[in-house]
Amino acid sequence: MNRLPGFAERAARFAFLALFAGIMWPPDAYFASQITLPLPQGSSNIYDFAEFAGLLAFLAIALVVVRRRLPELVVCAWPALALAGLAFASAFWSDDPALVVRRAGTVTLSTLFGVYLAARGDLAALVATLVKVYAIAAVFSLILALALPQFGTMTGDAYRHAWRGAFTDKNELGMVCGEGIIFAVYAFRRRYGPRGTAVFTIAASLVLLIGSESKTPIVVMAAALYAALLVMALRRRSAAGLALGFALLAAGLAVGALLAAGWQEALAALGRDPTFTNRTRIWQLALDYIARRPWLGYGYESFFRADSADANLIWTLVGFKTPHAHNSWLEIGLGMGVIGVGAAALAWLVAFYRTLRVATAPHVEHIAFCFALLAGIFFENLSEFEFFRAGRLMWALFVAVLVYLGREVILLRASRAAAWRTGTVTRPLTYAAARGAIAP
Repeated sequence: MNRLPGFAERAARFAFLALFAGIMWPPDAYFASQITLPLPQGSSNIYDFAEFAGLLAFLAIALVVVRRRLPELVVCAWPALALAGLAFASAFWSDDPALVVRRAGTVTLSTLFGVYLAARGDLAALVATLVKVYAIAAVFSLILALALPQFGTMTGDAYRHAWRGAFTDKNELGMVCGEGIIFAVYAFRRRYGPRGTAVFTIAASLVLLIGSESKTPIVVMAAALYAALLVMALRRRSAAGLALGFALLAAGLAVGALLAAGWQEALAALGRDPTFTNRTRIWQLALDYIARRPWLGYGYESFFRADSADANLIWTLVGFKTPHAHNSWLEIGLGMGVIGVGAAALAWLVAFYRTLRVATAPHVEHIAFCFALLAGIFFENLSEFEFFRAGRLMWALFVAVLVYLGREVILLRASRAAAWRTGTVTRPLTYAAARGAIAP
């Protein structure tokens, strides 16, 4: 009987991870092009309400369980929580404050879910669970793409036969495949969970990635691999490791310069449209509207809505109803202006600073994976909007990594303080012990 609460918590956590991954969720969006009409942009629906109502109830219980650690968790998560506070504040200058409050509330719940993920276990357990989530996504996607192509393939004029599997479009399937490969490779290498599940996830995701005809995940995986190799070189703590790290850094800068100079040729080599499937037009229009309200924006996620004349004009000019700016920086700029972009940049700077702060610390077990995941999230959001978006797995994982790195920085400081006091090199074994080591 005592095992029932633990089982219920794990089941609920798994269910919310699957929902955040977007496996046939929400159903109205997934089946919109087949059997129903999509809801007007900016409107709510029963599926979103049910998801976040359930998440609110779950977090109300889960965070009570870790209430003694909440002050420390808040300190570690402050950049993400500050963004959420700014999202609520943007209701004061929005043309649709009710929409802003609703969406700020859901993104705050998503942020707290990321805090919970970091608080309730080591990253190893989270990685093992996520591999299972991605394996299930791969199974459903293969079934839908092969056995039910009327649901599992694209139906529009562009990319008509590309697979979308259990997701709303081919790009979402492609990104999930890229993410699944990153997690499964790490799980296989570190033996987190069944290795057979990791192998299946890698193989199935590769097949689905090819079927999706999506190229952005290739860039994301390359960035993640590069980041992991860079940190692993630095962690060797030797002259050879330092030289290798310097060489990788120089190579990365050189590749970045070449891509900046010849990005059109690079896109052609990947078989991509130089306009990023008309994204460049959306980006230009978004920049034009950001210039009209540069400091505060139009309110968090309230620009693209059905009753907005500006959004309708953009939809007319680009030829389809894009739900967002297809770039997290531009979407945040539309919603919260330069101040919001600055707050998002601060969150990224804090995450990267914490990574560098503990990059060479021997006790930080997952630092290479964390940096790889951060690099993947960063590049993914150059052409998509997943960062600081409600109900998105990559935002929840960003927050979880941010909290994990924050705790490791505190542990490092505590161990060094203890070593300075005692004249020995020690590391507190737990977070509570670290706090005790630095207490007066």
